Amino acid sequence: VLNATLRKVASLRKALKSTPSSEDIKEAMQLVLYGDKDATSPAGAKTFGSQSGSGQKACGHDGSPGQEAGISLASDFVCLCGAGSRAGIQACAGFGATETITHTGSSTAASMFADTVKYCHESGTKPTAAAIEAAILTFKGLLGKITETADSGRAVFGAYDNSGGCDGDASPNCVTYKARVQGKKLMIPWLVNLERAAELLSELNHNNAINREISAQIASLASTAYGSYLQALHAAPATYLTQTAPARKPDSGSNSETKKKECEKHKDNKTACNNAKCEWEGKSETEGECKPKDGEGQTNAAGAEEKPKEGAASTCAGKDEKTCGTTQGCKWENNACKDSSILVNKKFALSVVSAAFMALLF
Repeated sequence: VLNATLRKVASLRKALKSTPSSEDIKEAMQLVLYGDKDATSPAGAKTFGSQSGSGQKACGHDGSPGQEAGISLASDFVCLCGAGSRAGIQACAGFGATETITHTGSSTAASMFADTVKYCHESGTKPTAAAIEAAILTFKGLLGKITETADSGRAVFGAYDNSGGCDGDASPNCVTYKARVQGKKLMIPWLVNLERAAELLSELNHNNAINREISAQIASLASTAYGSYLQALHAAPATYLTQTAPARKPDSGSNSETKKKECEKHKDNKTACNNAKCEWEGKSETEGECKPKDGEGQTNAAGAEEKPKEGAASTCAGKDEKTCGTTQGCKWENNACKDSSILVNKKFALSVVSAAFMALLF
């Protein structure tokens, strides 16, 4: 049973799925937010674009080739809520907001992003694949909503009444993604990375569910085999291991008397006495006594009372707890006096098999 179980477990373990690590998912989300898988906060060209002193390129400007809109979600937030005055943040967060948010390209301060997202509502939950996918659909649904008629406007997120360009300053509150449209696909860097993060989370959940099912099967197999082993371990011992040979019965009185009479017939003939398997005691070949040999024709009184030699199990069986504790080779366990050598062997075997079953689960 154990060998069959081990083979089945080995087969099941091969079916276990690898899962994305938490580090893989963390790096994907950092690419989304900051444009750098190793970054923990927004900073420099990887987050805010290569152009220094102006957010025109990072915000997509007029959608011409070479623009860098979408380099990171942090950059696009500043483009969307940026302006030369507090009017920019107020368009995003309401008139209670008073900060001036301005995109200045690679020199944009990290505080510009922090002062923008602090007005966002916190969900209080960890990101899930379903929540991310829903947010992506919402974003795509709002893209180009305000300016459907303009060619470049179809790829604009936010307002597009800024003389045909977005820069997070003089032309505020928008991002132009036209340069990121390839064929019919939106190849916005942070969007691509966000979709990848959703895939990783989905794969993690799916494979974890499969692995939990496989682990449950392994645990069930181990439990069943372990139970079978315990049942066999504590089964009644085979009789050939415990039975003792029956004591030899002494000769009956009638048999001994018959043998004696038979020998007496040959008291005058040594040759005939020996042929009858009797013992000759005489002075000559024709004068003497013919008797049964030693042990024959005698009642073995001692043999009649002799008991078969008992094994250790019989020695221990039936003793009370106090006597058991002082008897060599015996041990009191489960309200009975038992052979301690058998108990030790059982416990050793049990520990070995227990270790084998634990190994099945890890």
